[in-house]
Amino acid sequence: MARVAPMRLIRQALEIRFVRFLLTGGLNTVFGYSIYFVLLRVTGHSIVALTLGTIIGVLFNFFSTGRMVFNASDPRLLWRFALVYVATYVYNAVGLLGLENRGVDPAIGALVLLPGAVAITWILNNRFVFHRRVATH
Repeated sequence: MARVAPMRLIRQALEIRFVRFLLTGGLNTVFGYSIYFVLLRVTGHSIVALTLGTIIGVLFNFFSTGRMVFNASDPRLLWRFALVYVATYVYNAVGLLGLENRGVDPAIGALVLLPGAVAITWILNNRFVFHRRVATH
């Protein structure tokens, strides 16, 4: 059996849009959660931290996701991208308040909500924001 070079496997994996989404999402998550965590500690309010963190994250995420995942960074798509984050924000805000009411620390609550937020952003970005720019995989 022929051995496949590791770099070739990496290149093949990066040709899959969802793999690029997960990798870029990892970068975006580290950035966004760091902002949220710092703002949470500074303000002491999860919703204030979530709101400010989301606003900061939208611009960072638009360019990283648009370029690295969907090969598109047309600024005219920013409003659609922002709407995706409005949906994600609502999901996170409702979830955080519910978890906090059950005694969950908001720093942990944000991590618990992460898989749902990833699903929301993937589906909406793929179908609503960047759907006309590239074919779906």
